[in-house]
This record gives sequence, C-alpha cells and structure tokens, in this order.
Amino acid sequence: MISSTDSSPSLRPDRVRLVVLMAPKPGLSFAEFDRYWLDVHAKVFSSIAIVKRNLLKYEQFHLDPRYDESIAAQSLARSKSRFRGIAIFEATSLDKIFEIFQDEEYLRVVVPDEHNFFDHENAQILAGPFATIIDL
Repeated sequence: MISSTDSSPSLRPDRVRLVVLMAPKPGLSFAEFDRYWLDVHAKVFSSIAIVKRNLLKYEQFHLDPRYDESIAAQSLARSKSRFRGIAIFEATSLDKIFEIFQDEEYLRVVVPDEHNFFDHENAQILAGPFATIIDL
C-alpha cells in the first residue's frame, strides 16, 4: 500500500518509536555481535512479560558490511559509523517503552544479557512519532 497522494503525510498520533543505535561490546567482532543479537538476545528480550504487554513492534536493523564499499563509492557517508545496527521499539506511548526498561524482570534478565554483546556507553537513543510514506 502506498500512502495516498491526495493528502500530505502526517505523523501517527497513536504510536511512537524509540530507536537505539547499537554499538558492539568492545572486543566483539561484527559477526559475533550480529549473531548474538539476532539469535540469542532477541529471544531473551521478547520473552519478558512486559515486552509482550507494552510493545506493538520490535525490529532489528542489521548493518551488512558487504555494502560498505558501495556506500563509500556513492559518497553517501564520509566516515564509518561505530554503530552496527538499530533496535526499533514501537508502542502507543514513550511511557510504555520506558516501563519496559524500568521493569524488574527486564533489569534482572535482559540487562545482564545485553552486557554480552552491547556497549551501552556508546549507544545513542532517539525517540519520536513517525509517518509511513511508502509501505508496499
């Protein structure tokens, strides 16, 4: 489905997204980071009760190093990013997402698992509403 061209795009008032620019734990290879995040951590995170209650969507965007040369050749980026992926959380409100990060089970189960692959100190977090312009 493509958004209607009859009207201007608008930000969704019923949902918000929080994105985390993911940096690998120092000493971890890209392949180790990538596999752990997808194969292990995704299951740990999505198993938590509050995640099932509060999130509408959780996505992982994984950078593919095979595209680095093509991107550099197009002059789309001047420098390589330390970020190797983006975690995308979607809910009805930012408070619903923050409730997850403050939950006792999340702190007890998920945070220790994050320390296996994720560098909290070098992550960046962004949040806001979004508009879908094209969705096929």
